[in-house]
Amino acid sequence: MTLDSPQALCKQEWAECMERVKQRDKSAFATVFNYFTPRLKQFAFKHMGNEQVAIEMVQETMATVWQKAHLFDGSKSSLSTWIYTIARNLCFDMLRKQKGKELHVHADDIWPTDYCPPDFVEHYSPETDRLKEQIIKFLDDLPKAQREVVQAVYLEELPHQQVADMFNIPLGTVKSRLRLAVEKLRHSMEAI
Repeated sequence: MTLDSPQALCKQEWAECMERVKQRDKSAFATVFNYFTPRLKQFAFKHMGNEQVAIEMVQETMATVWQKAHLFDGSKSSLSTWIYTIARNLCFDMLRKQKGKELHVHADDIWPTDYCPPDFVEHYSPETDRLKEQIIKFLDDLPKAQREVVQAVYLEELPHQQVADMFNIPLGTVKSRLRLAVEKLRHSMEAI
């Protein structure tokens, strides 16, 4: 398998490619860059709604991949998960800057933190604390089933699968309840 055909790379081959990037191998980085850039542009455009902003976000994401390659651990996540986590975080940072200090919950915020590499999960974030305060404030507006799932995922920070096991419900039900709850919370927060 050569790096000339990146679409055919498996998780292990991407991890090996990133090992070369960690050694500052520019051809290995070019492989990562050429494969992920068009996909990230679509992802960023979907979330940002502006092509120029999406291009800037992709450039910033790939610069971060190059600069922080040493943080990638192929045994903890796939390369695509790691890169999309970086892109997602940059999208939310840009959205926060655009909207000032307001912090809204969107259905797209449902992204289980157990998919994020441990090095990349910020252990302290004032935004997370503010979000938790907002969630607590409106928690009683939710039906009991949704309230329990939101409390477990967002406040107790349990992985989705663990919440499904805890309430003896399918994983899809956890995600559906979260999606509905997030939408209700967003409307409640916008109403104030």
